[in-house]
Amino acid sequence: MATRTINKRSKLASQKIEVVQIECLVCTETKDLLYFPSSKLAADCQHEMHVCVQCVRLSIAADLKNKHWQDISCPACNSRLDAAAIERYSSPETRAKYESLLTKHMLESQEGFRWCAEPGCESGHIHEGGKAQPIMKCPRGHLSCYVHKVSWHKGMSCDEFDIKRMDPDSPAYQQYLRQEEENKKSEEKIALTSKPCPSCGRNIEKNGG
Repeated sequence: MATRTINKRSKLASQKIEVVQIECLVCTETKDLLYFPSSKLAADCQHEMHVCVQCVRLSIAADLKNKHWQDISCPACNSRLDAAAIERYSSPETRAKYESLLTKHMLESQEGFRWCAEPGCESGHIHEGGKAQPIMKCPRGHLSCYVHKVSWHKGMSCDEFDIKRMDPDSPAYQQYLRQEEENKKSEEKIALTSKPCPSCGRNIEKNGG
């Protein structure tokens, strides 16, 4: 990296003007100081800012494409950039994409918020019914499951849907089968040893009559 001072003579006066030029650490081009950030990009940066604005802009765009959107970093030291720095040095296209991801994150962090699970539908809202009332309906009429974050599993409760998705060879599914078998035997035993009460309809133990 090279820093040099060039004296230029002003056309308006006979005085000399000092122009500081810096070699960019990324593109290696030597540019006037005004083409570099005027302050450090991140609070943790402990170095001189010798990466030009253009390279910072390209670095932010590349990070947004290749990393998690919260891991955008300084191209010189990898310190994480905050939202203000990203928005200041991004291109309009990159800034719009970043703001969209930031907004999505803020919405999803709200308790009870869910996106519509219908492919192509971008609506979402806070579902006050929660797990007790798992069927969500978006403004376009699509039904989604609050619990599983998929299109509503019509004809099945959430518990039944969980069972359907189980691996047949898994211990949990085998336990479910055993429990179902025990329940069936219990129901058969009750049917043999009890009869419906004429008054309330509930099963009562037979007394031999």
